[in-house]
Amino acid sequence: MRKLNIYINADQVGVLSEEDDIWAFTYTPGWLGNPQRFPLSRHIALAEQKQTDGSTRRHIQWFFDNLLPEEGARDLLARDVKVAAADAFGLLEACGAESAGAITLLMPGKQLPAGSVEPLSREELSHRILRLPDVSLNADSAKRMSLAGAQHKMLLIEHKGDFLEPVGQMPSSHILKPEHSQPHLYWQTVRNEWFVMNLAAKLGLPVPKTTVSYVPEPVYIIERFDRAGRYPEQNRLPVLDGCQLLGLSRSDKYTQSDVTQLNDFSNIYRSKGLAKLSIFKWALFNALVGNGDAHLKNLSCFLGPRGFELAPFYDLLCTAIYEHKGTHLSAELSQPMGNAKTLEALSYTDILAFGQNLGLPEKLCEKETNKILAGIIPAADELYKQVQSSTDIQNIAGELRMLREIIELVIREMVSRMKPGI
Repeated sequence: MRKLNIYINADQVGVLSEEDDIWAFTYTPGWLGNPQRFPLSRHIALAEQKQTDGSTRRHIQWFFDNLLPEEGARDLLARDVKVAAADAFGLLEACGAESAGAITLLMPGKQLPAGSVEPLSREELSHRILRLPDVSLNADSAKRMSLAGAQHKMLLIEHKGDFLEPVGQMPSSHILKPEHSQPHLYWQTVRNEWFVMNLAAKLGLPVPKTTVSYVPEPVYIIERFDRAGRYPEQNRLPVLDGCQLLGLSRSDKYTQSDVTQLNDFSNIYRSKGLAKLSIFKWALFNALVGNGDAHLKNLSCFLGPRGFELAPFYDLLCTAIYEHKGTHLSAELSQPMGNAKTLEALSYTDILAFGQNLGLPEKLCEKETNKILAGIIPAADELYKQVQSSTDIQNIAGELRMLREIIELVIREMVSRMKPGI
């Protein structure tokens, strides 16, 4: 039997175990007696007895597997730590010291050393980027990470313009992503994500602060929303992604991303109406910018003794420009809206129907839709001019060309199709 001790910040919450591919979890008496206790998820209830997965509904395994990277990023991590990619428990043993939110996973008898940092020069960072996708960004790091997602990422602390790598108990404050490892298929992803995230911010959607830096390769840096305080005085905040909250496998992130699951997701919150409105605006924005990758693992919530609270949005970018030339709007919507399943099929009426299916009043949906439709193009143009006036961008022509594709081929075209009553 394999075991891992599970911590939230300094508190041991329980023990995770696996035997013959069946996972189990037991809360510690200390956590059950903690006045600030809360369950890890709705599907791992606070209870004294050991909780064991069934043969088909594997809520414990799915919960912890959702902490790990996906697709090629998982394969690369597995190769680095010499563990089979299919061995989720083994990957957590190797990389559980830093994951999403506040959860830390450590082997019995092991303790993280006191928190410290190591300088990370731009030259070293550039060296690591150039080794992708053969060697992961974290291969030389003092601390492995188990952040979910398909893209290559690394943990760091950005402090007064310098990059630092966290060691031991020191939490990271930022997540860094380089350009996609297949730039011939997915070009300028760093500026793409920065642009779409900042566009969301200008339209009032809650998103973390993001920046682009050049080392000299471009890197996208996002401030972690699952942290409280500032380096060096930071704490981890417990968060769940949509699959964890709904008790789903990571393989369900697309297939279950529909209005029914979004309703279930939003009904859990203390402020259901605000959560539904935020999710409506998130889905509408993703449609207008051509983001076909807005799945359940791109929604998260804070959890604690008082319940659940919707977290800021993240991983927003335009995927439609990576479709074959001339077919940008044939891409599927992340979630069907009304009767529409593709960008080109989406109408104003479908948007209102989607909002009403979320339980929102039609007039409120109209008001929020009109507000976003009126503001998105001016905001996009303003961000374009901001990049255009920059003096430190090496490949500014390439970045501007990509931004024009988003604005002209996707956003303007989508807005032009949104006619009230149609």
